[in-house]
Amino acid sequence: MTADGWRWGNVPEGFAKIERGRQRWLVRAGLAEVFYADDPAAVSSPSDGAALYHGRAPLRAIKLPDGGNALVRRYLHGGALGFITGGCFFTWPPRPFRELAITVELRRRGLPTVEPCGAGIEKLAGPFYRGWLATREIEGAADLWAALQNGFARAEGLDKVLQAVALSLHALHRQGVCHGDLNLKNILIRREAEGLKAYIIDFDKAVLFLGPVPQKIAAGNLARLQRSVRKLDSARRYLSEQDWNKFVSCYHGAAG
Repeated sequence: MTADGWRWGNVPEGFAKIERGRQRWLVRAGLAEVFYADDPAAVSSPSDGAALYHGRAPLRAIKLPDGGNALVRRYLHGGALGFITGGCFFTWPPRPFRELAITVELRRRGLPTVEPCGAGIEKLAGPFYRGWLATREIEGAADLWAALQNGFARAEGLDKVLQAVALSLHALHRQGVCHGDLNLKNILIRREAEGLKAYIIDFDKAVLFLGPVPQKIAAGNLARLQRSVRKLDSARRYLSEQDWNKFVSCYHGAAG
């Protein structure tokens, strides 16, 4: 890999490189002025509802030229590692640039996920950096865990919600994408003109295959999602074992 490739990774078509002090950003064409005018890494309150479907840190909203919002998510380690390293990373090419490239590729394949606006890092000491990913807000969407708790899923029909999620996840696997951290909080659900639609987000740890995801690995992805259900809904107030079995049936039925 060249030195430039090491610093920037695989730069998707339509994205420009921006360097400002210790910061380095890949920004979608036409949005460079927005990122120059408003420091995406600045500490600020999240936009209304922004924290509804993102987990480890509040989101900062940047107003886009068309009136929409770009939500800026800071990268943080989870689990015990988070107490030690916080938001410091040292893997190169930078993780935000890798996730940006993967998300762009997923949208190129027609998969339901967010539209990336940009990704950036700020160099710290030595090889360390902190990073961010900016994506267009999907207005009116809620993460699946929130939708289960706030009554949206029941009001819309739980079976219909689970079917929408199953279809999106099956499409992901059929297109050769294995999500590395699938859980109830990185699946968004929204009512659209044609019905309910599920968006899958946060592809920091995703693995891409040349063909469909192997069956054993896809089953492991489903098992990971089930662990998230059991962790968040330990009392099974929102998703019963029967509901989960229906979801799995919908997932396998999508193959037909």
